[in-house]
Amino acid sequence: MANIETLKEKSTWQGIVARFTIKKTNFLIHLFFLSLAIFLSQAVMFDAAVPFLLPLWAIVCQRYENEKWAVFIGGFIGAITLGVGQALILCLQLMLYELIVRFRYWKLPVSVSVALAAFIGQFAWQTIASSGMPPVIVQLYVYYEVILAFFMTIFVQLFFVQPHRFWAEGWSYERVGAGLVILAMALTGMQSITVSYFALFPFVLHLAICIAARAGGVPIAAMVATIVGCLVGVSELSFTGFIAVYALTGVVAGLFNGLGRIGVALGSLVPSVFFFFYDATLPLDTVYFVSIAVSGIVFLALPQTIFTFLNNAIHPKRDEVLIQRQQWVTEHTTEKLETFQHFVLFMKELVFDRFTSTEAVDEVRKVEPCATCMSCFRYDRCWGEDANNGMEVLIEDWFVAKNGFSKTEQNIAEDRIRLKCVKTTKLLEELDYQLYNDKMNGQFYHGKKMIALQLRDLSNHLNKLMKDMKEETLSFKTIEEELYEQFRIAQVQCFQIDVLSNTMGEREVICSIAKRQNTVEEQNLLCERIILPILFDVFSEPFEVEKITEQKKPFAHIQIRFRSAVRYQLEYDIYSRAKNSAWVSGDSHAIFHIHPGLVAVMLSDGMGSSKEAQRESRRLVRLMRECLSYNMNPETAMHTLHYVMSLNREVDMYATIDFALVDLQKGELWSWKAGSMSTYILRGEKLLKVDGASAPVGFMPVFSIETERVNLLADDYILMVSDGLFSSAYEWDEQEQYFVQLMKSGIKNGIPIEVMLYDVMDTFQSRYEVEDDCTVIAFTVSHVVPKWAVVKPKSKSTS
Repeated sequence: MANIETLKEKSTWQGIVARFTIKKTNFLIHLFFLSLAIFLSQAVMFDAAVPFLLPLWAIVCQRYENEKWAVFIGGFIGAITLGVGQALILCLQLMLYELIVRFRYWKLPVSVSVALAAFIGQFAWQTIASSGMPPVIVQLYVYYEVILAFFMTIFVQLFFVQPHRFWAEGWSYERVGAGLVILAMALTGMQSITVSYFALFPFVLHLAICIAARAGGVPIAAMVATIVGCLVGVSELSFTGFIAVYALTGVVAGLFNGLGRIGVALGSLVPSVFFFFYDATLPLDTVYFVSIAVSGIVFLALPQTIFTFLNNAIHPKRDEVLIQRQQWVTEHTTEKLETFQHFVLFMKELVFDRFTSTEAVDEVRKVEPCATCMSCFRYDRCWGEDANNGMEVLIEDWFVAKNGFSKTEQNIAEDRIRLKCVKTTKLLEELDYQLYNDKMNGQFYHGKKMIALQLRDLSNHLNKLMKDMKEETLSFKTIEEELYEQFRIAQVQCFQIDVLSNTMGEREVICSIAKRQNTVEEQNLLCERIILPILFDVFSEPFEVEKITEQKKPFAHIQIRFRSAVRYQLEYDIYSRAKNSAWVSGDSHAIFHIHPGLVAVMLSDGMGSSKEAQRESRRLVRLMRECLSYNMNPETAMHTLHYVMSLNREVDMYATIDFALVDLQKGELWSWKAGSMSTYILRGEKLLKVDGASAPVGFMPVFSIETERVNLLADDYILMVSDGLFSSAYEWDEQEQYFVQLMKSGIKNGIPIEVMLYDVMDTFQSRYEVEDDCTVIAFTVSHVVPKWAVVKPKSKSTS
């Protein structure tokens, strides 16, 4: 019971303290607005009272409804001290302002309403006081007060933002400057308040300079002292030498900031002492020194929380500023990228989807009579139904021969037309023109398709970029923090994550998990069913458990080591032979890793066996490799290379390309072919073939790419060959069957791949002659076996 009563007493006391804190805060706010209203109503500039209370009243009515009466009472008290007439003028201006604001037929800006109320009220009062039109000098003073009221309203509006945003709003240069102007005008109203040897004006100004020096250093203190001193000195039209005193006080106080509050307080006294002996015209009397001494004592007594708060407001934490700036930059950049991506998608649709007729390109050209034939007297004999060996067949053969690269076939096709046609020259010219148009239309079609594919890849890159910006840059999350979050959602008690390597295909992650009497089966279930799917979602690649260890220090826990699941390893061999055992071969090849889990295999066959053919094939392989290094889609890369190689050609040189990507993580083969031979996959006694019907790169006006995907198994053998492997003197199927049979025999006998390929080719050439450049690439995939999984029993020595 005693504990319960004690808790009740504590809760009651905490409630009393909370209510007292709220009441104290409200009292201080009311007191602040009351004092500010008093001093602004007494503000004097150029020896004339100015209506600076009216701007404060206008903003308080809009944003600080609870402080209206404090402002009104303070303003009336300050005005009545200047005289009854000043109090009546203030009341008249407040009434006029309320009438202008409540007028239903227009809504004027606040600054205009304040200026209009000041003008009407002051002008009406001066007219009554002068019994007629006021003198010119009085009118000038009225206009001057109206202008000051207008600008003062803007300053008050900038400084006094909505209550809930007063401390959260950024302290920009405009807002700080507006606050200093308000402080300077309030100080002019303090000039007349002096009690014995204490004056309020130097006390408040010196205290403000010391606080600014302690919170912001030399720049802030010098700015506050200079701006406020300048405004006060100009408004008084006297003692402008005080500007130098104030400015030097701010600089010296800021320089002594490193010595703490005592250093700031003592340093702020040095300029005043110096100018006391230097300039006898300045009113540095006993009242002044007593006032600044009291301000120094008050400055030393202020709580540290005030300076901490002001320091954070002036110099916010760099991380928060960086985050806010980065958020703005990210949102701005994301908006620009989204706009550009929409433009990319529009251009793709514009250049290809809307204005490209695939039917017109894909259809086989229908041979029709030319204008020359239509005007010929032998038209019925060449194109009629009863025509034997008609012109349609001859022209179709001519088109086929012209699209080839054999000059002999082209000459034969032209000779056959000459034997049939009596207007051969005009007919061949017209056919050449049609062929030229077909090629140009094909190039135009393919150019649009290539641009559309490139725009698609660009859009994919932008999507990835925006995703990375939103997930990584905006959130500032490390990969470990993201894994922690995913494990927390999955209720996995992981207290430490170490990402040792973050390279794709070579990632290594160590997770330390609290031990709760887990069995081996429970550990494997946790890894396979929960952690591995999380790692796959975060890194977008498969993982495997490399090692599970139990640790005793600093406390019992389990360490699980994961690494990228490169489940397969690739072994390959290449056989290459030039035609007639020459030094130059038109075939080129390349095998390289894009990353540890992805291997690229390329085989290119140039047309012929000359140096030009070798140059074309090597050029194609090199360009293809460069495209892949810039993350270009393989299909887009092949279309781009076709377009590049088919333009601005002096001679007709073409090259085939057989391109394959071997995914060693998922066990997949992706194949792209352009005029190349079939790819053979030997899986035990089974034979899988990946065929392609596309023309070589740069050969036909219309170019298409076919993509094939094949799931690989361990111990599969993949063969990529050039067309020089099989001779034209023998049956194609017979040679292919014999070559595959030799490879299967070598695999069955367990011959290593680096030996087997040369043995097979030696046996194959003993039966079939290889007439052209020949290249064979053979590679096999097998499971990666960790070293610790290999068991080698020790052999006992016999005595």
